[in-house]
Amino acid sequence: MDDAVQTLLQKRNSREGTQEAFSGISFITTAMEVTNRTVKSVESINFIGDELGRDYEIVMACPHQRGVSDTILRSMRKTFHNLMVIRIDGESYGKGKDTAFRSSTGKFIVPFHSNLVYPVEYADILHSFLEFSLKRLYFSELSLVHRDLINEVGGWRHLSNGEDVDLFSRLAVNFGILACPTNLMWKDNITIKEILGMRYPSPSSRGQNLAMIRDLIIACNLSLREILDLSRIRRSLEGTKGSFLMFAAYMASRLSSIKPVAYNRNNLVVVMESVLESLILREYLKIPEMEDRVFLQIDRTHIEFLTEHSKMFREMKASLDYFLRDQI
Repeated sequence: MDDAVQTLLQKRNSREGTQEAFSGISFITTAMEVTNRTVKSVESINFIGDELGRDYEIVMACPHQRGVSDTILRSMRKTFHNLMVIRIDGESYGKGKDTAFRSSTGKFIVPFHSNLVYPVEYADILHSFLEFSLKRLYFSELSLVHRDLINEVGGWRHLSNGEDVDLFSRLAVNFGILACPTNLMWKDNITIKEILGMRYPSPSSRGQNLAMIRDLIIACNLSLREILDLSRIRRSLEGTKGSFLMFAAYMASRLSSIKPVAYNRNNLVVVMESVLESLILREYLKIPEMEDRVFLQIDRTHIEFLTEHSKMFREMKASLDYFLRDQI
């Protein structure tokens, strides 16, 4: 066996442990706007919950204002009996997920995006995750984690952007990741940045854009050099400008009351190296019928960024190429 893989296996074995027996699952989300797309997203989660055959609830946090339709919400409450709607002040995805998490009752937590519709096949993946006796973050387009682990690392912080990569980096360092990213949502082109809640601002107010980039910098713990590298890559591949805004957001991140969680590399690299480590060890083979469906969908910008800033991504290129398939 390759020495590098043997080392990874030894690290993995040291993280194993027994978790408490299952007693419920909570699907949680933040919906800044409640639209027909939100209804379809919750409906898909409801199908998955029913298919699991376990006790479950859906907890959705919504701001008091900004396009949240009371008519649609009333209809959703009548249609989905397991749905709990929590009102929050402000427009922070992290605050919404934190509030939804603290209002939930499940032993296992599954965060989802309220604008995505999930195929019912994810029930099979979640069912397999629930059968494992490992203290891990189970990573897929629908990730699953024991609530005790979330509490142990401090939960979601009140960030408007990148709140999942901020949490997942702490889970990766403390407990590790078992990864099973798939091509089940191929038609929707769901990439790693969507899974990790990394939103790049669309044209809106300069203040909102600044806040979103500031919080993404905090979540990923990006240095000024890494911000400039990311700006250069995005400009080269996407024609995106805005280096001054990125610099201003970096300065704002240093003045924020929420400070980055700092490791010896940025938090996007922390999460993605843990995902790649799990894939190299082929831990996804523990999940039935997933071998041909495992697929690491990363947009070109983030492939370039990770390759520049991660030694593992450079050294494991052959393995990475396999999981990326025809993306590179």
